Amino acid sequence: MSTKSRDFLSLSQFLLRSKSLTLYRDILRTIKKIPNKEHQIELKQWVRKDFEQNKSIRDEEIIRYHLSRGRAFHEELITSLSLVKYASDL
Repeated sequence: MSTKSRDFLSLSQFLLRSKSLTLYRDILRTIKKIPNKEHQIELKQWVRKDFEQNKSIRDEEIIRYHLSRGRAFHEELITSLSLVKYASDL
């Protein structure tokens, strides 16, 4: 029987991973609210590509930076959707 060498995450890395996955899911849920289906698809692809490109990062400071960038993007997306809804209600 061979033994496999596994890279285990530290507690802080595990928590950052959890926050990253939560942010990813939140962004995808918000994207579903976009009225234009083509824009939904384009944004989903862009977000997925961005997360996949950064999934191998282990430096916690860099991960925190990307999380804050992602949260800012998510907030902008929510604000934009609110403005679109408000404009359509006028």
